[in-house]
Amino acid sequence: MSPRTVRGSGLKNQGALLLLLLLVLCFLSAHGEEPGLYDYILTDGKGKEVTLAPYRGRILVLEFFATWCPPCKKDLPRTASLQEKYPANKVTFLAVSADGSSNTAQMVPRFIEEMGLKIPVLVGGALFIDRYTGIEERTGRRIVLPQTYVFGGDGEILLRLVGEQKTKAKQLSDELDQILKEAAS
Repeated sequence: MSPRTVRGSGLKNQGALLLLLLLVLCFLSAHGEEPGLYDYILTDGKGKEVTLAPYRGRILVLEFFATWCPPCKKDLPRTASLQEKYPANKVTFLAVSADGSSNTAQMVPRFIEEMGLKIPVLVGGALFIDRYTGIEERTGRRIVLPQTYVFGGDGEILLRLVGEQKTKAKQLSDELDQILKEAAS
């Protein structure tokens, strides 16, 4: 058998496999399949791409913020301080920057230091930020910050708090206590 024949049949198989893959992707996108919480790629403070998959099985609290957002500067430290109340192997708090500018990687570390944050801070990609902070309005979709989400260990949304709220820390703490109580029984 000549190498030309072998190569040709390999390309046919690769082409068929590629066609099958494209058909599956088209089928999924046609049926509105959105990525799950653990499928998105974010960036950590060192510029490394990460996912939220290591947090699967825990209650996950995500606080979306931007360095230019005055309400976020009030809200984020209060929410982040709740991590001290809960064991990190059961409830994990993460801050997610929605800045979306080319110099976000340079701005976020200074912001973390100024805020005195002791929780991990990630930078969200555009799709992730739009999915979780976008609000539909008559004039289109816009990003609203700050926002706080509580996800169950399976990645399902349990609670969403939009905007700065004076009672957010108490409301969030009460909700987390209830979730943990239900999980223990």
